[in-house]
Amino acid sequence: MRQIRATTGRVTAFAGRGTRGLHYVWHLLIWSRISAGRSGLLPIELPPEVLRRKGIETPPPHLRVAGHAQATCFERGFAEVYALLFANLQQADLLSPTRYAIPGPAFRGVYLWDSAFIARVWRWWDADVAAEILRAVIDLRDGDRLQHVVTEFHQSRYTQPPLIAWSVLGIVDALAQEKGQALLEDVYEPLRRYQAWLESHRQLENGLYAWAHPYESGVENAPRFSNTDESALRDTRAIGATDFSSYVLLQLEALAQMAQRLDQGSAAAAFAAKAATLRARIDEQLWDEATGLYLDRDGAGIPIRIATIASLMPLWAGVADHDRAARLVQQLTDPDRFGTPIPLPSVARNEPSFEKDMWRGPVWINTAYAVVQGLLRYDRQREAGEIAFRLCQAVYGVFEGERRIYEFYDPDVPHTQALRRKNGNWWKALTLGRGPQREFVGWTGLVNNLLLEVLLGLELGPDQRSLCPRLPPACCGMRLEVELPLLGLPPERCPEPSPDPSPNSPERKPPMTEALPANRLQVRLQMLEPDRFEGSVRHQGRIASFHAGFGERVPIDPLFEKVQPCATVT
Repeated sequence: MRQIRATTGRVTAFAGRGTRGLHYVWHLLIWSRISAGRSGLLPIELPPEVLRRKGIETPPPHLRVAGHAQATCFERGFAEVYALLFANLQQADLLSPTRYAIPGPAFRGVYLWDSAFIARVWRWWDADVAAEILRAVIDLRDGDRLQHVVTEFHQSRYTQPPLIAWSVLGIVDALAQEKGQALLEDVYEPLRRYQAWLESHRQLENGLYAWAHPYESGVENAPRFSNTDESALRDTRAIGATDFSSYVLLQLEALAQMAQRLDQGSAAAAFAAKAATLRARIDEQLWDEATGLYLDRDGAGIPIRIATIASLMPLWAGVADHDRAARLVQQLTDPDRFGTPIPLPSVARNEPSFEKDMWRGPVWINTAYAVVQGLLRYDRQREAGEIAFRLCQAVYGVFEGERRIYEFYDPDVPHTQALRRKNGNWWKALTLGRGPQREFVGWTGLVNNLLLEVLLGLELGPDQRSLCPRLPPACCGMRLEVELPLLGLPPERCPEPSPDPSPNSPERKPPMTEALPANRLQVRLQMLEPDRFEGSVRHQGRIASFHAGFGERVPIDPLFEKVQPCATVT
């Protein structure tokens, strides 16, 4: 099909758009409305023959939980995320020469920032798929501009949060070395040119960045941009945006690291210098001392004093100094502000404009994930662990009760009955329904990353593979066991387990009698009491035990080096 498209050009594209357009309308108008009444669920355990239909050779990460009241809902929700992730993966077709990801059944296209987050979810399962998802966005660029969305019959004239470079940097180390280097070489130049395009078309004279339209931001009906139903949209072209400027800063940091890895030292230094300049401008121009937040500034330099999740994005980008970061953390843990029962609402809970409609109050997992990453950047590990656990509780708990993974969540209660989508906008109600989209794993799938990356603290890199437990006190007694594809551990360094483990060691609770495939890693962690953990790591028959305190990083490779070979596992 790629060859046909290349040889026939616009004729094939036109015909393809016609047929795909019918499918698009079906999914948009029909599937999104009937999915709530769908009987049954996608298979939680995806058989190998099903996976191979889309070129997947390894099962997804698998979670077992015990010793906690919500053990079952954690297991089921974790599995459902990967089932939906697989269901929303699209084969190469006339739209894209590579596999690509849709956020949910009603969104039949390649979306920019959705793809950046979806790829980060895929990296824990199949990094090759993650790389293809990112390449699809880059392949479908319009000149040097990465597009907001591309479907068979529609191309956007806008862009979206520039997070592809950030996502690429997180994927590279999950790939085999040769593939990771090839990915960097393929995407660096288009991303460098995209940054230059942003500087020419979206950068203001004061050095900050402005959205050309609220739809570019991805948070279009937020009170800083519009009213609930979008009947009145603010002109954003002169507004220095806290989130946009922070996203560009993340892109500059990523480009600097990519250039360094490609032995382009002068380019790396130039990007690092631009990042330092932009960081200073955000801090100087967007900090509002009265509210203790970073706020958008209009064309006259007047702050738009509405406390939204965008005010916390500079935490992710590392803009704030110690004192300002502490003020941000104080607000994101305040139950009257952003520390709601389900934390990090899109608008502070006590804001007059707060309502449970899309970006005007509900919790979105992508922006919540970004804030948690910011907390880790400032070594606020306790706050990061507490928030990550509560977000996991919410998403997995709602799935247990309603059998759906949703687009956004209620910050007050673990159900979705009060949530609305652009209330009063009849067209959105007709096409997408009145509430959050179901089967939406676009970025809600990041909840699994919160469990893997924050609560377990799993980290993979070129030089270090480690874990760092951050379970909050509410998890006392919880036992987590996750089995996932190999985290870069060389197979030759993985012999058999240590002899005669003690009766109380984690590998004895329960016994590990099942065989573990050679390309899988198993991690077990139990919270014995607050701030005290024990666990084990297993690979190719070798079991290595450890003890750790809260936030203590445990390197994995040295654990295996201390273990003597043994013939069997019991």
